[in-house]
Amino acid sequence: MTDKPIVFVAISPDLIAQTGLERFFPQWEESARVERWQGPANPPADLVAEAAGRAEVMVTGWGTPSLIEPLRGWALETSPLRLVVHTAGSVKFLLPGEALERGLLVSHANDSLAEAVAEFTIGAILGMRRQIFLSAQRYKAHQPAPAYTSMRELPGSVVGIIGASAIGRRVMEWLRPWQVKILLFDPYVSAAQAAQWGAEPVSLLDLCRLSDIVSLHAPITPETVGMLGAEHFSAMKTGALFVNTARGVLVDHAALLAELQTGRFSALLDVTDPTEPLPPDSPFFALENCVLVPHQAGNSLEARLRQGKYAGEDVLAYLEHRSLSHRVPPEKWRTMA
Repeated sequence: MTDKPIVFVAISPDLIAQTGLERFFPQWEESARVERWQGPANPPADLVAEAAGRAEVMVTGWGTPSLIEPLRGWALETSPLRLVVHTAGSVKFLLPGEALERGLLVSHANDSLAEAVAEFTIGAILGMRRQIFLSAQRYKAHQPAPAYTSMRELPGSVVGIIGASAIGRRVMEWLRPWQVKILLFDPYVSAAQAAQWGAEPVSLLDLCRLSDIVSLHAPITPETVGMLGAEHFSAMKTGALFVNTARGVLVDHAALLAELQTGRFSALLDVTDPTEPLPPDSPFFALENCVLVPHQAGNSLEARLRQGKYAGEDVLAYLEHRSLSHRVPPEKWRTMA
């Protein structure tokens, strides 16, 4: 009788509890030996590297030490590891891309987070355009409400989406019933693909110039770092809205701050750069036209449980020799988050 394959769970006990992942352990144990880090906190790098040398499946997540070096020379012929299931979104910080090209299977729960961030984005757009955040702030301070002329409804607006990512696609889909015009900048998307999402492809500068709302959903790649600068922010309409639920490093924050300080348009920032969270003395906090959120667009009870569900189901699918539902295609590695 052959030994059962090892499934090593390389995340903290807290994250196991938050994602509800433990409910899958009995099903996995029917065909595998499940090992887990007992804590406290996150597993140490040496333990994870050692486990990667003997486990067939590894479950990773926020706080898992990088496997880039331990798996740098990964090959089917020399390693027992066949599948890495990530309970979060981005896996680029965790794994070497060449391992996927050589046949390592990778799955992630990006769709779970995309659903949460897309919903947050819609809420942010509605709240900012109707001045809900500013009205609440002024009401609490016993100050006059914003002028009604600054409160705008969504129907009839032009919404610019930067990046047809998993989040960007959902935002476009969920905006369609609102009777808006959607502009899209994504150099990897054809006009025919954009039309399927009800969007018109345009240049990045034209998107900033023509949109009432600019929503950033691009991944971090060499091409996207610093993609929005002074030229783009100065081109935005007076009264427009900029929403960033992607990554702070995509934006020149000095240029954004300078434009926001003129009061021409408003912004909601879920992410910032070069520091996150911002220091208490950041000039962004002094801006009435800028709402700052501590990187929580992807956080919800439902999202956390979906992360565990997607990961748990893909481990089970592998053990039962079925297709993975959330596999990371090697050909998407370069352009994904």
